[in-house]
Amino acid sequence: MGLLSKSQGLMLGVMLTAIFNGCTMGFDQAMMGSVNALEQYVDYFNLSSDMIGLNVAIINVGSIVGGLFAGQFTDAKGRKWGIGLSALFTAFGVAMQASAVHQIMFCVGRFLLGVSITVNATAAPVWVMEMAHPKHKGWMGGLYMASWYLAATVASGLSIKTQHIPNTWAWRTLSLGQAVPSLLAITLLPFMPESPRWLVYHGKYDQAYQVLKDVHGDGLNSDLIDAEFKEIQDTIHFEKENTGTWTALIAPKPNARRFILVILVNIFAQIVGANTVSLFISEVLDVAGVTDTPTQLTINLGMNVWNLCCAVAGSFLADLFGRKSMLLWATVSMTLLMCLMAVLSAVFGPGSDNESGKIANVAMAFLLLGSYSIAWTPLTYTYPVEILNYSQRAKGVALGHSICFAIGFVNQYTTPIAIADIGWKYYIVNACWNVIVIGLIWWKFVETKGMTLEEVDEIFDGVVHTEGIRIGTGDRLAKSGSPDDKKAPI
Repeated sequence: MGLLSKSQGLMLGVMLTAIFNGCTMGFDQAMMGSVNALEQYVDYFNLSSDMIGLNVAIINVGSIVGGLFAGQFTDAKGRKWGIGLSALFTAFGVAMQASAVHQIMFCVGRFLLGVSITVNATAAPVWVMEMAHPKHKGWMGGLYMASWYLAATVASGLSIKTQHIPNTWAWRTLSLGQAVPSLLAITLLPFMPESPRWLVYHGKYDQAYQVLKDVHGDGLNSDLIDAEFKEIQDTIHFEKENTGTWTALIAPKPNARRFILVILVNIFAQIVGANTVSLFISEVLDVAGVTDTPTQLTINLGMNVWNLCCAVAGSFLADLFGRKSMLLWATVSMTLLMCLMAVLSAVFGPGSDNESGKIANVAMAFLLLGSYSIAWTPLTYTYPVEILNYSQRAKGVALGHSICFAIGFVNQYTTPIAIADIGWKYYIVNACWNVIVIGLIWWKFVETKGMTLEEVDEIFDGVVHTEGIRIGTGDRLAKSGSPDDKKAPI
């Protein structure tokens, strides 16, 4: 007998495929945080602070465009085809970015990478969550997002080596490295199964049942597989009363409630403060008084290792403490830490010789990113997948990403300008709007811990789609109760 069962082997392949292809964004964030500190990059393109922001933020424009078709493509062709299309855009984007001879060419490459990121961020988490066993859904979806920091750690470590290259290959080498994970994903993808929920929706019932057996039952029949299959069939049959077009995002009323939450999650993920620190780490460290480039790059590497550890821990904690609680307390922590960073930057900024104050400021930045990574990183993409029903899922996730990246474009373009103009006061501004975020999470968000995707639907629809079946997070079946006491509070 091998080390892994058939189901475990298949799900490992699914996870690795999604993780590899999902590394593009994580690699990019660390890469841009590093190259912004390299004279070989800034001097080559003759960049001012606003142009530095544009080069970072342009990726969001591509992501907005990608969101306009990613959902429809993934619904029509399948989750696997979405991942494959994403890898193709990554290859073209990296080629343009790494070979750029002027800023426009560099920005075009980053635009294509933005398209890739949204297509993959639509297809991959939906694929993973639709394939995952009910009791593994939380941590498997979370680990997909944690992979971003794995790639970011590699990119940060590589930047420490390439910084010593005395020409443009200091940043071109980093750009080329961005394509490697997607190439690995493409080699695995043909051997992986399609989502059983996509197969059921397209009438391929025999294939869907076989996939469920393979990934949840080692290829064997069981009561659990029968119950899962019936629950999926009944729920998708119920949803087909909707057209499955864009109107299904906002009608009927339960769908609108779901989509409002998706919009809020995507907006909040961009504005709670982590991007300020991670994408513009060199500017943040300048404000803190740490201006030496090798030191900045080393700190960036350390931050990404720390973020990876926190994100992996958060992937498992989500099923223990619940989604809403983790998002709430993480945002509270980030708000307090941002206030402390403002105070420390004001007192021990560039004009100060107090090394202890600078170290304390860097420590606050580590804790802030750790708070984000433990909750927002694993849940930003998995929570929307959980709360949207099948008819909405791919389109809603894609459009949510477009909104997310539209906010991200504005945020990332203006952040270096704001830091240059008002310095530490920008942290206070960020902390103030976080107070509103905390209130909305408390008031509007719903808990999805311990439910299958179909059982989450019952919270919003107020309808038990499959009588007598409650799969939950274990292998035992239980009677369904009325969902009236669990309805969404929107």
